[in-house]
Amino acid sequence: MRIELKGGEKFSGSPMKIVTQMKGSTMFSDVRTIREYVDMVLRNAKMMENIELTVKGNTDEELTRSLVSELIERGLAREV
Repeated sequence: MRIELKGGEKFSGSPMKIVTQMKGSTMFSDVRTIREYVDMVLRNAKMMENIELTVKGNTDEELTRSLVSELIERGLAREV
């Protein structure tokens, strides 16, 4: 899978790999885990875009798959 975020950044791989790459490119050094990063993305989407993302999952793999799907479905990213 390959996605492009609304801001133009492109990431490719599995949802876990994509979110890990996104996490690595963030300027927030206090974000250590996938769960913390997903929570930050949810807060930022609500605060900056007024979009409430619904992400579900018990494992990091489920969370990343759900996050990537929501980003695409809500227009914050697109598959390329």
